[in-house]
Amino acid sequence: MADSGAQEDYNLHEAVTVYELRLGTAIRDITEGLAMWRVWIALSWHEFSSTYRRSLLGIMWVVLSFAGFVFVKILIFSSLLQTDSNGYYDTYLVLGFFIWMYLQQSISASPDVFTAAKGWIRSEPLPFSLYIWKSVMREFYNLALTSIVVVIAILYLGTPLKNGLLYSLLGIAFLLLNAFSIKLLLGVVSARVRDISHMVKAIMMPMMFLTPIFWMPSQIGDLIKYLWWNPMYHYIEIFRAPLLEGGFPTASWIYVGTLYLIMTSLGFLSFARFRQRIVFWF
Repeated sequence: MADSGAQEDYNLHEAVTVYELRLGTAIRDITEGLAMWRVWIALSWHEFSSTYRRSLLGIMWVVLSFAGFVFVKILIFSSLLQTDSNGYYDTYLVLGFFIWMYLQQSISASPDVFTAAKGWIRSEPLPFSLYIWKSVMREFYNLALTSIVVVIAILYLGTPLKNGLLYSLLGIAFLLLNAFSIKLLLGVVSARVRDISHMVKAIMMPMMFLTPIFWMPSQIGDLIKYLWWNPMYHYIEIFRAPLLEGGFPTASWIYVGTLYLIMTSLGFLSFARFRQRIVFWF
């Protein structure tokens, strides 16, 4: 009995030691990846710019394509809702669609963050997190360029905005940080279960119509009690509400903050547990 108890204590101690080593390796991977910011900025810009290589307008196609989307959306949907404030709904739509496009691109690409880099992972001893930082940065370029269209549209529409720019910029910073957690979690899971990538892309399409982009919460009555739990709603609100309504959207920040802690914990624990296996799942 004594030998059995000692063996159990040894096994438990060994399991704890192994898990501590995995946690330490995961932390070191993320910090080392962050420290190599020059590398992932250079790689992300190379990937982003090479998409438009040998085209006459280059990266300006990002601005023009988004501008075309915005123009068509305003042209079609601005007649759906009349408000007392001239141009309010159009501005509401532009701001919401701006963030939605970023969310759609970021989340849809998240499951492929490791599988898309399998050639690098197999051949180069770089931190795995570097590929996540690279993906986040590449999507930031799109966000920055499309923001030019948003500024021009707001100036053209002439809708007076509230003094909530700093809160909106804080929302943008949070979305970039949140993107890392989403990619960490979905990247690990999808490297093992490839259906996750297809499932995420399939979900994002109907989510666009379940999120208050083209419609306002006041339009749908009691249904908003259920759609309020849509996380995309709050990701958009932490950016849009300060500009249109002013103030700090506390409820939305509590929601996204709680969700962020959950996703970050799950993502980090999954990464720590399966990091060494990812290369064998390709």
